[in-house]
Amino acid sequence: LLARIHVYSQKQRRREIEPATAKQFVQFLLEWHHLAGGTQVRGRAGLLSVLEQLQGYEIPAGSWDAILADRVADYRPEWLDELCLGGEVVWGRVSPPRIEADADDQALPRLTPSRATRVTLTTRADFGWLLAAGRANRSDEVEGPGGLLAEIVTALRVRGARFHTELVDELDAPAGEIEDALWQAVGLGLVTADSFGAVRKLFTARKPRTARHSLGRRGLRRGAAGHERSEGRWALLPSPMEIEDPDELAEAVAEQLLARWGVVFRDLAMTETLSVPWREVLWAFRRLEARGLIRGGRFVKGFAGEQYASVEAIQRLRESRKVTVTGRVTDIHAVDPCNVTGILLPGDRVRSVGQATVRFVDGAVASGSAHDHVGGNAENTG
Repeated sequence: LLARIHVYSQKQRRREIEPATAKQFVQFLLEWHHLAGGTQVRGRAGLLSVLEQLQGYEIPAGSWDAILADRVADYRPEWLDELCLGGEVVWGRVSPPRIEADADDQALPRLTPSRATRVTLTTRADFGWLLAAGRANRSDEVEGPGGLLAEIVTALRVRGARFHTELVDELDAPAGEIEDALWQAVGLGLVTADSFGAVRKLFTARKPRTARHSLGRRGLRRGAAGHERSEGRWALLPSPMEIEDPDELAEAVAEQLLARWGVVFRDLAMTETLSVPWREVLWAFRRLEARGLIRGGRFVKGFAGEQYASVEAIQRLRESRKVTVTGRVTDIHAVDPCNVTGILLPGDRVRSVGQATVRFVDGAVASGSAHDHVGGNAENTG
């Protein structure tokens, strides 16, 4: 009898929901992600809340500061460095690229230092299970790298976290070659650094660093050379958390998807790099709804399959739909998670490369809105 009452109540709540159009939902997403005008957060606390929403989503390394600046008013890059150095936030790749290495490691040179190398930023407390979710059911990662990369991995495993200059001394290799090898390791999801400054340093010092290659390894006296780098120590990424109950991992992924999207259905979930199968996440949503923690129903028109939403998202979606103001313009970067062109909206997808931008007007893509400010940068490392 209790089960019948529960099912009846659930169906009644679902019938009360009035679904939004795709355009209305996209406008809600822009507000949910603090991208729409007047919705940006402020300060370090606001930055941390944004990172908690985006964690697990991999974005090109060279675009993270721009993505955060769109969401945090008066964003300052040093705030992110302070969170990393303080141990609250960690960066790295949670889902290594699917590449096959032959006996001579011919696949590795494709992972050269690049702004397009995809990494994520997460809270340290959640990094373990996100690694487990990103590498679930994966058996094709590159293992056993060779050459200088293998020496660096061994050094970090045996001696622990090391500064770049320490690796140069211990491995007796040119600084530039070690930096390239470190970034191959980043692309393979093997290492991270204390500060996100390591990412910025890679892109701002490429030409000066290339000039230093011709000098070879320096002697004992280095002067102030050590002050050129601000990335802190390099270290191996921790092992993924051991998950005893797969249902618990699926529920953690489901809760993260709700935090990111507010309303979740299969079309959105397929944009994620987390490897937990959708069927397991779907069962997790059903369990969460049965406990009364979230709601199921038809929230957005035009998309097949089950849909689930947090209570807060349902309220915010209703409020967003009540707004009668038109002509709301929002510009976002094409690499932003909210680039849902070709996924939630009709038409071709604006490619997530370079510094291309997309303009939305009231949740619809403005005609001819895609622009690329770096001209032909279609670089992608997978």
